[in-house]
Amino acid sequence: MNENEINKNLSEGYPALNEERNEMTDINMESAPQSPNLNGGRQPKEGVTFNWTNLLIGAFLFFGLFNGSNIFTDDWTFYIYLAVVVIIHELGHVIMGKSFGCFIQEMQVFFFTFLKYKPKPSLKGNSWRDITWSLGVIPLGGVTIFKSRASGGRDGRDPRMELTPAASPYIEDKPAWQRLLISAAGVLFNIVTFLILYIAMPHMSSECLTFFWPLIYLSLMLALLNILPVYPLDGGAIVFALYEIISGKKPSPAFTKVCGWIGFIFIILFFWVFPGWLNGIIDFVYRLFF
Repeated sequence: MNENEINKNLSEGYPALNEERNEMTDINMESAPQSPNLNGGRQPKEGVTFNWTNLLIGAFLFFGLFNGSNIFTDDWTFYIYLAVVVIIHELGHVIMGKSFGCFIQEMQVFFFTFLKYKPKPSLKGNSWRDITWSLGVIPLGGVTIFKSRASGGRDGRDPRMELTPAASPYIEDKPAWQRLLISAAGVLFNIVTFLILYIAMPHMSSECLTFFWPLIYLSLMLALLNILPVYPLDGGAIVFALYEIISGKKPSPAFTKVCGWIGFIFIILFFWVFPGWLNGIIDFVYRLFF
């Protein structure tokens, strides 16, 4: 993410502040809609880190609570395809966010993170090397965490300076239409992936179609489920952005946080307790396209 020339000058003029930014661990995530934090707020060390606690707890939840549910299958290649589709989805958020100058803190695939890779930070303080890449145990999707405004100006710039939305690296400072596009980018990337492969299907050999079929199917399903107007799904974030565009007011942080936890509980119920709803949607879409 580009923080503009004015931030570059500040960083060069205040090297101590620039070092403090790289060491900062207390990120305030309340100024913009955020998903429930299931992995704690501690920043990972540089390089590869492994969390045995999350791996064991996540494995217990996956094999125990989700055994027999819609997200459990004995075909392990399914989870590889699902991870690929989730990566494509989250890269949509990352690429769109960086195109608008947002600072991306972490891109996470699946939940209950047990594996993290944090590259050595760049000197600019805002590049692909500043993103932490994470892998979890429970295959319920992923999340892209955007860095929010830190308290006390401890982010490497003069706290007295007011930045325009175009110059600010914080997602909550961006116009609502930009945040709407950032929220919709993951679904758009999945739809584009689906359309490319769907159009190519008649020209594929049987072996090729067998290989790409799970990617075609899961791309469509992930796009469909994420567009549901339930926060923290993308559809819920899109609804918040549309509300702000129409009314000119942002939903309060407390309201979005409550909606996030309610939405997360709804997602668990949707996949686990009442899978008939999900099966009905999947069957309808399958008959529509295939």
